[in-house]
Amino acid sequence: MTAVNAPGPEPVAGPMPEPVPELVHEAFAAQAARTPGRTALICGAERLTYAELDARARERAAGLGDVAGRLVGVRAERGVELVVSLLAVLKAGAGYLVLDPAFPEERLRGMVADTGAAAVLSCAGVLSPAGRERSPGGGTRHDGVACVMFTSGSTGRPKGVAAPHRAITATVTGQEYAPFDAVWLQCSPTSWDAFALELWGPLLSGGTCVLYPGPRPDPLVLARLVTEHGVSAAYLSGSLFNVIVDECPDALAGLRRLIVGGEAPSPAHLRRALDRHPRLRLRNGYGPVEGMIFMTTHPVTDTGGPVPIGTPLRGKRVHVLDARLRPVADGEVGELYAAGDGLALYYAGRPGLTAERFVADPFGAPGGRMYRTGDLVRRGPGGVLEFVGRADEQVKVRGFRIEPAEVEAVLARHPGVARVCVVAREDVPGDRRLVAYVVPRPGAAAVDVAGLRAQAAGVLPEFMVPSAFVVLESLPLTGTGKLDRAALPAPSYEAAGAGEPRSEVEQALCGLFAEVLRVPGVGVDDDFFALGGDSLMVARLLSRIHAELGAEVGVRTLFETPTVAAIAEHIDAVADRIDAIAGPLGTVAEPRSPSVAGASTPLTAGTRAAGGSGSLPVAREVPGGGAPLSAAQRRLWFLDQVDAGVAYNMPMLVRLRGPVDVPALRGALEDVVARHEPLRTVFTVHDGEPAQRVLPAGEPAPGFTAVEVPAAELDERVAEAARHRFDLGAELPIHSVLFTTGPGEHALLLVMHHIAVDGWSLPPLMRDLSLAYRARLDGVPAAWTPLPVRYSEYAAWHRERVDAIAAGDLAYWREALKGMPEHPALSRTAGPRADQHAGPPTCSRTGSRTGAAAGMAARHAGAAADTVVRHVGAELHARLLKLGRARGATLFMVLHAALAVVLQRAGAGSDVAIGAPVAGRSGGPVPGGAMPGSPRSGAVPGGAVPGGAVPGGAVPGGAVPGGAVPGGSVDELVGFFVNLLVLRSDLSGDPSAGELVARVRETDLEAFSHQEAPFERVVHELNPARHPGRHPLVDVVLALQNNLRAELALPGVDARVEVVRTGAPRFELLVDVTDDYLPGGVPAGIAVTLEYRVGAFDRAVVEWLADALLRVLDGMAAAPDTPISQIALPPSPETAALPPEIAPSSPEITPPPPGSAPHRSGVASGAGGGPAGSVAPNAELERRIAAVWADVLGVARVGRDDGFFALGGNSLSAVRVAARLTGQGLPATATDLFSSPTVAMLATTLAAVLASGPDGTRPGPAIARLPRTPRTRPR
Repeated sequence: MTAVNAPGPEPVAGPMPEPVPELVHEAFAAQAARTPGRTALICGAERLTYAELDARARERAAGLGDVAGRLVGVRAERGVELVVSLLAVLKAGAGYLVLDPAFPEERLRGMVADTGAAAVLSCAGVLSPAGRERSPGGGTRHDGVACVMFTSGSTGRPKGVAAPHRAITATVTGQEYAPFDAVWLQCSPTSWDAFALELWGPLLSGGTCVLYPGPRPDPLVLARLVTEHGVSAAYLSGSLFNVIVDECPDALAGLRRLIVGGEAPSPAHLRRALDRHPRLRLRNGYGPVEGMIFMTTHPVTDTGGPVPIGTPLRGKRVHVLDARLRPVADGEVGELYAAGDGLALYYAGRPGLTAERFVADPFGAPGGRMYRTGDLVRRGPGGVLEFVGRADEQVKVRGFRIEPAEVEAVLARHPGVARVCVVAREDVPGDRRLVAYVVPRPGAAAVDVAGLRAQAAGVLPEFMVPSAFVVLESLPLTGTGKLDRAALPAPSYEAAGAGEPRSEVEQALCGLFAEVLRVPGVGVDDDFFALGGDSLMVARLLSRIHAELGAEVGVRTLFETPTVAAIAEHIDAVADRIDAIAGPLGTVAEPRSPSVAGASTPLTAGTRAAGGSGSLPVAREVPGGGAPLSAAQRRLWFLDQVDAGVAYNMPMLVRLRGPVDVPALRGALEDVVARHEPLRTVFTVHDGEPAQRVLPAGEPAPGFTAVEVPAAELDERVAEAARHRFDLGAELPIHSVLFTTGPGEHALLLVMHHIAVDGWSLPPLMRDLSLAYRARLDGVPAAWTPLPVRYSEYAAWHRERVDAIAAGDLAYWREALKGMPEHPALSRTAGPRADQHAGPPTCSRTGSRTGAAAGMAARHAGAAADTVVRHVGAELHARLLKLGRARGATLFMVLHAALAVVLQRAGAGSDVAIGAPVAGRSGGPVPGGAMPGSPRSGAVPGGAVPGGAVPGGAVPGGAVPGGAVPGGSVDELVGFFVNLLVLRSDLSGDPSAGELVARVRETDLEAFSHQEAPFERVVHELNPARHPGRHPLVDVVLALQNNLRAELALPGVDARVEVVRTGAPRFELLVDVTDDYLPGGVPAGIAVTLEYRVGAFDRAVVEWLADALLRVLDGMAAAPDTPISQIALPPSPETAALPPEIAPSSPEITPPPPGSAPHRSGVASGAGGGPAGSVAPNAELERRIAAVWADVLGVARVGRDDGFFALGGNSLSAVRVAARLTGQGLPATATDLFSSPTVAMLATTLAAVLASGPDGTRPGPAIARLPRTPRTRPR
C-alpha cells in the first residue's frame, strides 16, 4: 500500500526568472530611456518612438485625476490612441479594463458594473467624473491590478480576471520562448490576454509592436503587414493559423518566430507551414487567462501526432493532481493546476468563484495559491505535458474559451424558449462550431430562429453566437434523466435555396459560399451567418473571392450584407464606378510636375568665389525689374500660380537632444540665408512674365519662431507648421520653427519651398548651418569656403547653353519619342490573362475626366498622399547589382527595367515610358536626380554609369555631356536645378530579363546624354494633346535616392535628421527607391516607397504594384535568361469602391521657354480646330476675349469655337491671357483656360462670375458621361 500523503512526482517548474521590473509602466519607462528614438508602435501610417509614446502617455496620465488603486475602462478601437490610454492608466497608478467597441452595449455595461470601474476613458478623455489632478504613478504595487480581462462564465455571467503587474512582466520579460526585442504583430482581439503578450512583450524589451488596422484579421492584410513592416514574430490562435496556412501561406514568409495557442494546433497545418517556411521556428503555447497568456510552451519539431503543451516558463509552476490534490505518476491523467508567477489575483466581484478556483498551494511557499484549470493532462518524459481534454463543460471554439452555460442563459431569456442546450460540435474534422438546441415553450408560436440569433448577437460577442440553431420537441435524455449529448442530432446547414443566380458573378459566389460553409448549395438570398458562418469563415471566404474573382471585399461589407446577391451587387458597383471614371490601371501615375526632384531638405550657395570665372553671362533684367527664372524655376512658379498649396513644401525635422543656444541658432540660420541667394529671393510678375529678385541679406530676416509645446502635441504641431503656405511674391522661401518639449529636448523644423532648393542642396546646407552655429557660439564670423558662382549666374549661363544646343537635343527627343503611345491605358482585368501567371489589379484612378477647375478645387480642398512601403533584402540587393554589372548597367537601370515589366503586365503594352528626375547640375560627375522624401536624396537615377565608382564609371565620352559651368562646380550651390527625362522602354518580342536590362541601358544612356533640354521645352516642341489633370508624356516617375546623407553637427547636441511629409502629393504615383550599403560598399537592402494621391488610386492597386515590382526584381535576378513573360506576379486584387466623381490633381502644366513659337506637330497634336472655317465671335465679351487671345498667341484671327491650346496656347500664355483680361476688368484665372478652353466657353464662365458679384463662386464643369467598358465576368 501507498501512504495517502506519500509524495508523488515533483511538480513541473520552469527555471528561476531573471530579475525584472515589477511594474509594467516602470519597465516601459526604463526601456524608453534606453532606446528613446527606436520605433515602439506602428499602426497604418502612424508611428511612435519610445520617447513619443512615453511622453504622450505621461501627459494623458496627468489628466486622469486621482484614480490610483482603482480600475479605469478604456473604450477605443485598436490603434495608437488605445495603447497611449492603457499606458497612461498604468502610469496614473490604476489598472485598465479594455472595452471593445465591437461588444454589445449590455455586455460592456455589465463589465463596468462587475469591476466597479472608476471611470471610462475614450480617445476624447474621461467620460465619468474623475478626481483632482495628481502626479501619475504613485502607490502602485507589483501585486496591484494591472488589467482585468473577461472570459466566459459557467453561471451565465462572464468572469473578470484581475491580473497583477507581475503576471505580465513575469510572462514577457526574462523569458527565452520568444524574442520580444523583435518586430511583433498585434492582431489578437484587444479583450484577450494574448493582447498583453503582443503589446507589452515588445514594448518592455525594445521591440516594435505593429497593430493590425481593423477588428478582424484578414490573411491578405496580415501578409501585407508582415512584408511592409518587417514583422518577424507573431502569435496566432490555432484556428486563424489554420486559415492562413490554407488560404494565404505566404503571409508567414517573413516571420522567424511564431507561437500558436488558444487551442490544440492541427499537426497537418503545422507540417505544411514548416515545409513551406523552413526558417520559421514554431511553438505551441498553452495557458488560461488566469495564468496570463502562457503557462507552458513547446517547440514544434515533430508533427506526426498531437503536439505537447510543453514545459513551464521561467518562474511558473504546474501540478498534475488527482481529485484529492495528490500528484499523479508520469503517464497518468490528472487535472492541471497552475502556480508561481503569472497567476491572476481574483475574479472581479466574484469572491465565491475566486475561492472555488484559486486554492491553497500545498507544494509552494506558505500562503501561496494555485489555480484549478479544469484541463486534463498527462506528464511524459522530461516533464513534457500532453493535453488530454476538459474536466468540465467548458469548450474552446476558434481559440475562445466559452462556457456553454453563459450562452444558454442568454437564449433562455427568449419568451418562446422553454429549454436550451448549447454544445460544441466538430462534425467535420477541424471545423468546431457552437450549436444551440432549443425546445419551444408549450403553447407558444414556433421559435423565430432569426430573432433568437439577433437576441444572442445583441448580448454576446460574435464568437459566442451559435453557428446553428436546432429546434427540437424535447431534449434527449439518458436512462438516468440526464442530457444525452450523444443523441443530439447534427445541425443541418441547408440553404433555403432562395433565389437562383442571375449572373456569372452570383453563380461564382454561390459556389464559394457553399464551399466555405460546407453546404450542398446556396441561394443568392441566403444569409452567410444563418448557414453557420463565423469570423474565421469570413476570412476564408474573402480570401477565396479575392483569389477566384480578383475582387476585394471588405470584412465589414460581408458582415453588413451577408448574402450572395448583396456581395455581387457590391462587386458590380465597384466595376461600374471604375468603368464610369475610365478606370483601367491605365496611366499608372500622373506626376504633377516633372520638374520636381530634390529632397525635402535644405540648401547651399552664396558668395562668389574670388577669382571665379569671368565668362559667366550677366543676368539680364526683365521689364519690371529682376532677373529671368531658370527653366526649372519657371515650372514651379507656374504651379504655384495655379495652386498656392503645400505640395512643393520641403519640410525637414531635426530632433535635438542637449543644450541648444536659441539666439545662436537663430543667428546661424540668418547667416545661412545670407550666404545662399535662392533663400532670399522673391518672385514677381510683369504682364504675365515672372522674374526673381534677390533681396539684400537680412532684409527681411528669415522667419524663425521658438515655441514650447507638450511632447504629446509635437507631431501635430510639426505637421501643421510643415503645411505653411508660402507667398512667393512677398516672403522668403524658408520658414523655421524650434519646438522645445522639455529640458534638453528640441525639434528644429525647416520648411522651404522647392523653387529655392532641391535634394542635392541638403548636405551642404547642414554643413553650413553647423559651421555658422559654432561660429555664433564663439562670437566670430563663419569661415565660409567661397562659392564659385551664384545661382542667378548659373541660370543665365544655362539659358545660353540650352539655346546653343537646343536644335540637337530637341531633334533627339523628337526622334526618341516619335510614335510613343499617349497615356496608354492599363488593363482593367480582374484576373490573370492567358499569357500571364497573374494579372493586374482593377484600377480605380481618375485621369482627366473632370474639368481642370474641379481639379484645382480638389487640390485646394486638401488632396492627400499615402504611401506603400516594401523592402528588398540585402541578398536580393546584391543579386540585382550583379545582374547590372554583368550587362554594364546601373542599379537604376535594373529597377527601370523591372518597373517597365510591371507596367507592361498591368496592360500598358510593350512601349512603356516613365519619368526620371535628374539633378541638372552640369558640373556634376553624372546625370543625376533627386526626389523629395529622404535626407539622402540626390544624385543620378541609379548612381554612376558602369565603369567607375558606384558600380562604376562615367558617361561615355566624358564627365558630363554639355561641359562644365564656367567658374567652377555647382555642387555646393543651393537652388533648384532638377530636370525630368522621358525614358522609353521597348519590351516587344518577350525579351529575357538580361536582354531587357541591356536595352534599357542603351536608351537610358542616350537620354542622359541629352538631359539639358528642359522638360517643358521638349513638351512644347512635341505639343502633345492637352488633357486637364494629366501630366504630359509620362505618367509614372521613378527616382533612386543615392547621394550623401545630411547631418547637423552642433556641439554637445545629439541631432537626428528626419523627413516630414506634408501629406500633399506632388505626383499621382512616385516610385521612390533608396539603396543602403554597409561600410566597404556591402549591399544592405533597398527601401521601395510608392507614394500616390489618395482618390486617384485605391490602396489595393498600389500595393499590388509594389508586390509585383518586388516579385519581378526577384525573378529577374534569379533567372536573367528567362523571358519576362514567365515571371510570376502576385494575385490581382479588386479595388474598393470609389466615389463616382473624382477630380484630377492639376491642369496640364508646361510653360514654354520664353520667346519661342509653338511647334504644331509632335507626338499627338492638340485637339480642337484652328481658325480655318471658324465662326467669328458674336458678342462683345467674346470679341474682347478673342482679341486678347490673338495678341498673346500671335495669330491673326480667333473664332468663338477655337480651342486655346489648339491655337498654340500653353500654361504660361494662359497666365498672360488671364493677366490681360483681369486688367480689363474681366476676372479670369489661368485655370479658367483649362476648364473653358474655347472663346465661347470662357465667355460663359466669365459672364457667370461677373453676374454672381464680387464674392460669387465659379461654376464647376459638368462631369463627362463616358461610354462604359464591358466588365470581365468570372468563368
